[in-house]
Amino acid sequence: MTKIDTRAGWALAAALGALVPVGAAAAGEAVSESDRFFLDEAESACRNGEFAAFLWPFANSRAVRERYTAPNVRSGAAGDARAVPAARYLAAADFPVVMIDYSYVTAASARAFEAPGGDPRQLVYVQVDFGTSGTDQRVDWVPGRFEPGEGDGPGTLIEKTGPGGYLTFRPAAGCWQLAEDIRNPAGVR
Repeated sequence: MTKIDTRAGWALAAALGALVPVGAAAAGEAVSESDRFFLDEAESACRNGEFAAFLWPFANSRAVRERYTAPNVRSGAAGDARAVPAARYLAAADFPVVMIDYSYVTAASARAFEAPGGDPRQLVYVQVDFGTSGTDQRVDWVPGRFEPGEGDGPGTLIEKTGPGGYLTFRPAAGCWQLAEDIRNPAGVR
């Protein structure tokens, strides 16, 4: 994977987004073609009840996160998390994962990769596991080393390399809203 491959994927998303109308965007806000595409993908996942398909646009678009984040988000280290207003949570721009091609990576490594001089070897791949608890959807994530497998994605997790955390999404208005972003303490893998 190269930067060119990733940028081509974003260009395709933007081009497809131009073909799809967006639901009611906030008045007076300009929405990029890429965000239009991701907003439509999120709306489609909501309509179809496909949470795993919803996480991809949520992770990759601030506009989607703004639309589908609860008014207050419980955020912080496990055992020490606090509820913060959505505006403050979103302003931190610290959502932990991003999908590049068919794999989730840490958002921090994706930013380093996209910076001038970035290298694909800087990407830190993440194991993502989906689960439910009552009506809530939970995403457990952990960075690691992977043994390549068949098909798309990073392969099989063979070693955890960081603490990870979990995200909780609650049902709201026919979709889901991010309600918790809990990070494991540094010593926990």
